Amino acid sequence: MRHQHVNVDYWSMFQTMFTYGVLTILCWVMIRLFHAVFTLPRRLQAQQENIQNTLKELQKRFPDLNITAEDLAKVGSEMDELYERDPGNENDEPNEEEEKENEKPEENKKDD
Repeated sequence: MRHQHVNVDYWSMFQTMFTYGVLTILCWVMIRLFHAVFTLPRRLQAQQENIQNTLKELQKRFPDLNITAEDLAKVGSEMDELYERDPGNENDEPNEEEEKENEKPEENKKDD
């Protein structure tokens, strides 16, 4: 029996490996897209139902705390007004309470 000499074609081996790698990645992406298309609507619907059920429970537990869109708009405008104010223009001097908090009692001060 004669010894056979095998020539390895590295270029075709690399091309084949690259092609199979790309095909694998594309198949994975397609599977993920199909999964998202068929499961996402169900998940969103279930999430919406959970939110609605939670809101109904909260309204039953706390009937006095029903918040309307008008209330949210009022709060939003009040928050915008607070952030638009320049804090440097108001009360540059600290309050008496703040001064008392900043002062250390005489007992804790050390004599140098």
